[in-house]
Amino acid sequence: MAFEYRLQKVLQLRERKVKEQEERVRQAYDYVKLCEQRIEEKKQEIEDKKTEIQMLYQNMLVSHHTLMASHDEFIHEVLDKQLEHLQFELQQLYQELEMAKEALAEERRLLVKAQQDLEVLEKHQEKAHEEWKEEQKRKEMRQLDEVAIQRFFRNAENAAEEEAEEKALILEEYDPEELDEIEDLED
Repeated sequence: MAFEYRLQKVLQLRERKVKEQEERVRQAYDYVKLCEQRIEEKKQEIEDKKTEIQMLYQNMLVSHHTLMASHDEFIHEVLDKQLEHLQFELQQLYQELEMAKEALAEERRLLVKAQQDLEVLEKHQEKAHEEWKEEQKRKEMRQLDEVAIQRFFRNAENAAEEEAEEKALILEEYDPEELDEIEDLED
């Protein structure tokens, strides 16, 4: 008879829960990495915009056209607004990154809990299996004891039968007067 763990379905459920939680952790980690990548891209975009603004300023300083001054100021304002907007987007990305890191930490915490729950059940299964093996040994010992007892009684019964047969043979060989003399001697 093979060992059957009575909580096998629960164990399988917890194993599945651990795998699902590992997948959630992986997805949360991937999202954190994506946020970090988007931040780096936004930083590069900001640096590019700053370079563009610097070049525009240098061109404005070199150019002495007074008619272009108001146009240059307008372009300068537009570029400054674009830079401000990019920096605002960068701040939003940092906030998104923080939320993603918090979500990752929570998913990891849930994974640790799921792993602990699974470990508890696995230890319970091991203990139950050991108890089952001990019970199997006890049953086997009882069966062996029973066989030994039966063999003992059978041997004792056979010995008693053989003794009775020997006495019967002896009784047949001797005549009754000789037996009386033997019995008198034994007394």
